[in-house]
Amino acid sequence: MEFHAIIFCGKGNSLSPISAVKDTGVPKALLPIANKPMIEYVLEWCDKAPFREVTVVTDVPSHSKISKVVDNYKSKRSKELANTFGLNCISSDAVSTGSMLRQYGSQFAESGSNVVILPCDFITDVPPQVFIEIYRGNSDDNLGLGICYNNTFDNVDNKVLKTNYTVFAEKDDGTTVLLDLFSKSSVNTTKFLDIRTQLLWRYPNTSVSTNLLDSFIFFASAKIFSILAERKEEVFTKSATKIKRDLARRSWKHSEKLETMGLFNLPKQSTFARCNNLSVYMEVNRLFLKQRAREVGNVPRSKDNTAATIGADSIVGADTTLGERTNVKRTVIGNNCKIGKKCRITACVVLDNVTIEDEVNLENCIIGQHAKLEKKCKLVNCNVEGSYIVGQSVVLKGETLTNISLDSLESEDALYTDSHHSLSDDDDDDDDDLGSDEYDDIGFEEEEYEDDIFAR
Repeated sequence: MEFHAIIFCGKGNSLSPISAVKDTGVPKALLPIANKPMIEYVLEWCDKAPFREVTVVTDVPSHSKISKVVDNYKSKRSKELANTFGLNCISSDAVSTGSMLRQYGSQFAESGSNVVILPCDFITDVPPQVFIEIYRGNSDDNLGLGICYNNTFDNVDNKVLKTNYTVFAEKDDGTTVLLDLFSKSSVNTTKFLDIRTQLLWRYPNTSVSTNLLDSFIFFASAKIFSILAERKEEVFTKSATKIKRDLARRSWKHSEKLETMGLFNLPKQSTFARCNNLSVYMEVNRLFLKQRAREVGNVPRSKDNTAATIGADSIVGADTTLGERTNVKRTVIGNNCKIGKKCRITACVVLDNVTIEDEVNLENCIIGQHAKLEKKCKLVNCNVEGSYIVGQSVVLKGETLTNISLDSLESEDALYTDSHHSLSDDDDDDDDDLGSDEYDDIGFEEEEYEDDIFAR
């Protein structure tokens, strides 16, 4: 059973102000985790599996930067991998997963392989073979297998994770099927959960969870493209969550029994996270720092009392200089940074080419590339956009510091307008389910989720 892996790379709306949503930011796929582009973790994961081909799909503005990293990764692969499994990077001007399928769906379908849809932002210790075997072990009636997980980071507020109401059921053979999805906002608005009687008759042991997070890892049969093509005018405007929801509803909404959609919930003992917001991004960096501290152990203190102190639980990039008596703990500092004297940097992520002058105090901050922090400023729980200049002796807590320009104001106004129209138009989506014209899709607000793996 061959698979074609497709990795979607979006801008990173929820990772602003350090992502490519801002002109000064970095494409989400290239944001560093422990000083390595996050997409490299996904590519390494793919190389552990027998995927026939791996395709990285980017938006047009980010393509040149991401393709360079992909090409560099290809050059480091073993000859056996390079000769056996293809790896390429393509661009798309699509604004949703559906519109991307309009552009490349026929090309993916022609290969005849099953597909694996992946985000560019996940890290896990679960090897791909586990998911492949679960997919193979499921019923032949399954169109695909979705992977969900639970939040394992105590410091991440569940409110920023934007979970759905996930409706699922366990079958007699012990496998689980996805039946429906509802947004929390729609349920909060209507004050009820609209579960159809027909669903309950067919799956009487149905469960509903608000704790499951969508990994956006999706193993799918090759025939899924022909099903999507039947309703292409509706599908090609939809997000990933809506497409998967509509496919799941096929299992119960018709008089005849159609295909099901498998669901697998990762055990809580496993490590899985998507770096799709700043809180999780920070926690994943800390996870790697803890692993490094265990591997390195205690680092002997320098005999020079004036030298900078770098903890074993910290990473400092190449060509970065640190001034005298500077102290760095639980922090990742990127490449080519200049850190002054007597600075205290604790629990931070500092991207490349940042300048930090003398006696700066940083705690729990994310600093974008090319930012400059002048003397004696103090920031706690702050996020700083790339190229931003923090003035001398500035003291701030819990702030997001961004550059103000006419372009940014216009883009924010456009985003508000698009969001308003999207929420209004969502009520017209009642009859767009795949293979049906009867389902009332109550208030599934796409903008509430930012749930599209390509748009993100």
